[in-house]
Amino acid sequence: MTVKRYDFFKNKYGDELLIDLIPLENLAKYIREGCPHYLSYFDITLLTGGKGYFCIDQHKYEIQQGTIFFSSPGQVRYWNCEVLPKGTVLIFEEEFLSRFLNDSQFINDLNYFNSGDIPPKLDLIAADTEHLIHLLGNIGQEIELFKRNDQYILQALLYQTLVWLNRKYSTFYQTVNTENSNRYIGEFTKLVHKEFNLHHSVAYYAQSLNITSGYLNDLCKMHLGVNAKQYIQNRIILEAKRLLLYTVLQVEEIALQLGFEDTTYFTRKFRQMTGITPLSFRQSKYP
Repeated sequence: MTVKRYDFFKNKYGDELLIDLIPLENLAKYIREGCPHYLSYFDITLLTGGKGYFCIDQHKYEIQQGTIFFSSPGQVRYWNCEVLPKGTVLIFEEEFLSRFLNDSQFINDLNYFNSGDIPPKLDLIAADTEHLIHLLGNIGQEIELFKRNDQYILQALLYQTLVWLNRKYSTFYQTVNTENSNRYIGEFTKLVHKEFNLHHSVAYYAQSLNITSGYLNDLCKMHLGVNAKQYIQNRIILEAKRLLLYTVLQVEEIALQLGFEDTTYFTRKFRQMTGITPLSFRQSKYP
């Protein structure tokens, strides 16, 4: 099975603009394909209609009016619809905000883009849906007025929308955003997502952050609820599941791609963390 990659259309409006608002109906061609794909940018999809399912990684979520889905670069997604969904899609590149904010960890601190075991979705009440539609409408109007040297209003509107959504998400799931209280955690999680297939040891990440392994473990337990080794292993197993579900790579090839020289060790580690072997997972979970 081929997983398609979709990149941001940066020059859609002539000059480069790293944010866009798209009616979901305009993506009907891609939705009908039902093809597994991943994005190179962040995506927030607000649903106002439709019937079926939307899948992110190995999880399947029902399409319902007032539901929002959040996806980050690299997450594998696909649609399985009986009735084509309606709604609005807000997409943007991280760079668009980094130019505006003096905070390199802002995206990492948004709970819905780093949700862990919590679903990357949010169900809004009618009043909140209306408010979000209003916020998105403001973004849409500013995109229509887009001028190359006048992006500050758009960046501010995006920031306002993301913060508002984070408050709703945190309240809904009763999460507490503690990552922003320690800069090492944000740097650690970002580094793991970038280099998990190359480096598996806690010592490597601790050295990269110029702290001890013991201190990194203590910080992870406090802010992430697991130690550093478990966080790294969880990220590796997540990628293994994606490759098993959405590619035809052999287990040996997947093990090698994830930095395991010994396939037997990879299989044992996968079974230890999931309860089944990689082949059993592929056979039982294949969409």
